Amino acid sequence: MKLLEITRDEIKGKIGLLPIGSIEQHGPHLPMGTDSIIAETIATKIEEKYKEDVILFPTIFYGCSLEHSGYPYIGISYITMINYMVEILKTTKKAGLKSAIIINAHGGNESVLDIIRRQINFTNKHFKVYLFSIIGRNYDLFNIIDMHSGSLETSIIKAINPYLVNEEKIKEINDYSVKEGVFKTITSYEANPYGVINIGGKIEVNENKGKIFIDRALNDLETLLISIK
Repeated sequence: MKLLEITRDEIKGKIGLLPIGSIEQHGPHLPMGTDSIIAETIATKIEEKYKEDVILFPTIFYGCSLEHSGYPYIGISYITMINYMVEILKTTKKAGLKSAIIINAHGGNESVLDIIRRQINFTNKHFKVYLFSIIGRNYDLFNIIDMHSGSLETSIIKAINPYLVNEEKIKEINDYSVKEGVFKTITSYEANPYGVINIGGKIEVNENKGKIFIDRALNDLETLLISIK
């Protein structure tokens, strides 16, 4: 079921799926909404399989993207996200849902979402929030570490919608060096001249590996869903 399409009497007792991503630079070759597209795709596929058990919330597109300062992004502060998400989850509980799974595909949201999860779970006896993160699930598909806009994300988007990957722009990238401290003490703008953090080599675009990643992530999310149904 989709939250925007159901009536008030269909809400109670269901599990909410809340996809969240970002709108930020993803190198010269990927769309600004890459993270949001990935989160939404995975959440939608689960909803299609478990329509009677879950309610798919509208994707939260705006995330915490301060680590991309210097490049274009449209986002919110960490404090704003905490307040915004806590209010959404509090009213989700009041609406009658029994739990919620946040499906996150943006690394910049991770630490904040953990605080939000703790705030809700430690102040509610029955309603619980679960965090399913796409981050770090490389499944050993590539011989590099894709921290941003690299082989993994590019291949996932290629699998979702090949028209969203500008492979001609990838050919223009001639520097894959990454300065130490990226996403900890320096931004992507400071770390690489293209904003691509693909540690270990050039971007490999492999649609099949992108599909494998999606299938494995779906399997892991399905396992989580079944455990809390």
